[in-house]
Amino acid sequence: MLMQTNYDSFFYSYHDMFFATKKQMIDQILKDHKNLKETNLFIQYILSFHGNNYFFDKNVPQHENILKKNSLKNVNDITVSEYFINGKEVYKCNNKKFLSFELAIKDCSTNNNNIIIKTTPKPVITNVILKNDSSEKYAHIFSARIWYKIWMGCNYQCYSQNKFQVMKNNFLREINQYRYAHGSLKLAENLKLSMYTQMIAEKTAKLYKKREQIRLENVAILTYDNAPMLIKKWYDENIYYNYASNSIIQKAKHFTAMVWMRTKQIGFGIVDVNKELLILISYEPVPNTPHLFTKNVFKRKI
Repeated sequence: MLMQTNYDSFFYSYHDMFFATKKQMIDQILKDHKNLKETNLFIQYILSFHGNNYFFDKNVPQHENILKKNSLKNVNDITVSEYFINGKEVYKCNNKKFLSFELAIKDCSTNNNNIIIKTTPKPVITNVILKNDSSEKYAHIFSARIWYKIWMGCNYQCYSQNKFQVMKNNFLREINQYRYAHGSLKLAENLKLSMYTQMIAEKTAKLYKKREQIRLENVAILTYDNAPMLIKKWYDENIYYNYASNSIIQKAKHFTAMVWMRTKQIGFGIVDVNKELLILISYEPVPNTPHLFTKNVFKRKI
């Protein structure tokens, strides 16, 4: 199954696992099915995922041989399909479900008993350990796992409840998971700081409506669909950070502010502006202090 997130990142899901490339997924499938002929092993495309929406991409082949050597013409007559539901494998053949591949093969009325299509009914992410997972190449996979667990299924109707308190709570949970991974203590929302931040956000929204320039740190204006991706997007700036540097790196300033060790409290301001959200975040004590980066920003430990 192909999964697409915002900001042009693509991921693949199989058996409660999440892969940065299609090749990684295929390698895992082959490892799990050494007893089957590769020419009779197929991948079935289920859905794509973008923002908080599922959709079926007609440009993606529905059934694809794992080695791309042949294709299926009449899928329902010749296949045993494998699904992964609630951590268990379930097999389907001739519209019947089975708890083992052997039982499915025994009951299947066709002679093509070596064919099996790998499918997952929905995209699920768990703690998959990838090679070089902490490297720059796979950094977005770590944040994708966290994002998925917190935000999956929470669209505008979900996160806008109680004056965006659901969104604020999710942002805080996500930030604290990133902080924990980098050895920093959890932040707590300071209601007075949030009131002040909300006031500044509302004033900033008026400037935005007038198309005036906004000069603030940790502020973003995003569509309803992209808004839940904000913290992940800021965290992924870590690929630009140099942990040996003791000075601010502009491309990574949102990341360093987020994981800054001495920061203790956080405040949120969220304003709905013409079907977009202006989001402002404040920290106390203020992060990104000059010459203190090596004492406050550490490499990911998990």
